Amino acid sequence: MKTITTRGRSVTIPECIDELTPKQYEYYCFLAFALGGKVIDIDYFRVRWFSYLIGLGKSDYTILIPQYIEELESQKQSIDGFVKTKTMNGETQYSLDFNTTTNLLPEYRDLKGPGNWLDGITFGEFVHCLTILESLANADNETVANGYADIARILYHIPEDSNVPDILAYHAPTLFLSVWNAIQAEPIDINGKKIDLRIIFRSSGQSVADDKTGWAGITFEVASAGLFGTVKEVEASDFWEVLLYLYKCKFEYNHNKNISK
Repeated sequence: MKTITTRGRSVTIPECIDELTPKQYEYYCFLAFALGGKVIDIDYFRVRWFSYLIGLGKSDYTILIPQYIEELESQKQSIDGFVKTKTMNGETQYSLDFNTTTNLLPEYRDLKGPGNWLDGITFGEFVHCLTILESLANADNETVANGYADIARILYHIPEDSNVPDILAYHAPTLFLSVWNAIQAEPIDINGKKIDLRIIFRSSGQSVADDKTGWAGITFEVASAGLFGTVKEVEASDFWEVLLYLYKCKFEYNHNKNISK
């Protein structure tokens, strides 16, 4: 958090996405939609977002007298953590940071989603969401939009006869991807210990035939081990419990393989 001084008072504002409240996050998404649709540019995003965070509501700080504008301009870099930049073909491109494993919108209206790190979802829900994402590669915009809405339905348990709120259609797949990418990026903290779940997805060095069943095939293998029960019971099991089981199996396999060498 960062303390901003404006017009003789101090205001504490978040410096990164993880520090947002649900209300702030909703408005952040609203601005992201506007930026993505080219309704606003990155310069105005900075003005609007900073104005909102310091408590000006729908008013921009640029309407204040020059003295106060200058005071705030000198502190506007406090929100730089929300903006990502990259250079392509010599041109700087801007986007907003949504990379967080924290569910900043655990509830929306009467809909409840998963906890941080997708805590609370079942293994079946995880596999279903991942399968949808994998099917969207090179898909057209309409297909992608429908896929994102399906992920929101799964994670927020939205009935088929109810519309998916736009914000959840954006937020749910974004959260899912952030967690999935984090799992594959580096060891993560589980109960105070760093667990490298990446070993689940690494080759063990021995070439085996690919049966093309993907995560559905993994579900069948877990079920065949009997620890979680039938396929349906595996699908209904906690996502993290099954993932840790897969980690344990791969760890022991690698360990025994090294001993045999």
